[in-house]
Amino acid sequence: MSEVQSLQQRIQQQVMQSSQDFYADSLGRLKGQIQNDRAQLESLMEQSPPEAQAQLQEMIDSYTEIESNLDQAASDQGLDDAVNDAAQQAQEGAAAGDVAQQAQDVAGQAQQQAGQAAEQVQDTAGQAAGQAQDAAGQAVGQVTDQAGQAVQGVQDTAGQAAGQAQEAAGQVTDQAGQAAQGAQDTAQGAAQQAQDAAGGAAQQAQDTAGQAADQAQDAAGQDLNITDAARQKADELGVDLSQVEGTGAEGRITVRDVTSAANQ
Repeated sequence: MSEVQSLQQRIQQQVMQSSQDFYADSLGRLKGQIQNDRAQLESLMEQSPPEAQAQLQEMIDSYTEIESNLDQAASDQGLDDAVNDAAQQAQEGAAAGDVAQQAQDVAGQAQQQAGQAAEQVQDTAGQAAGQAQDAAGQAVGQVTDQAGQAVQGVQDTAGQAAGQAQEAAGQVTDQAGQAAQGAQDTAQGAAQQAQDAAGGAAQQAQDTAGQAADQAQDAAGQDLNITDAARQKADELGVDLSQVEGTGAEGRITVRDVTSAANQ
């Protein structure tokens, strides 16, 4: 029976100890959080304008009063040391959280500053690019104007040279036309004279040949033994009587002989 009572007592003691530990840990964490918040309020009050410091001081006083109540509760339970240890651990954890938050804040600020620097660099680069583009545009415009002026000058010079060449060509053409006309007139006169001379000579030659042919034919006809009808027939058919062999009496050429010669 005594062993059962002893076991119950130990269980009760353990439960009581666990409860006290949990209570002390809870009070300590709450106290540490309050102390941390009060310290932040005090730091904030130092940076605030005078009109806001009064309200912050009231909040700090309320946190101080809560902390005093917690200390009184811990003292009543005889848990001063346990509560203070838990509060210290809570403050250290909060401090670590603050360090992490500060590091995060610093990283954010660094990122923001880097973004601002990048934006400034981008703006500067944009301005430099715009200035370079404007300068390039002005240079291109100047070169274009100079090129246009040079081209216009070349065109004017070429136009003047072309006009002068055209005038010279016109003069040469006129002179050549006049020379060609003179040569043509001279050639036509010479050709006409030559034609006239040739026509006269040809006519004379034709007349002379006709006379000679007539004389030769007359002489041949007088020598040939031919009838008058045969001679007339030979003239009609264009037969050379000297080439006709007569079959008439004493070799006289008859009309039949002339016809036969014409048909051969």
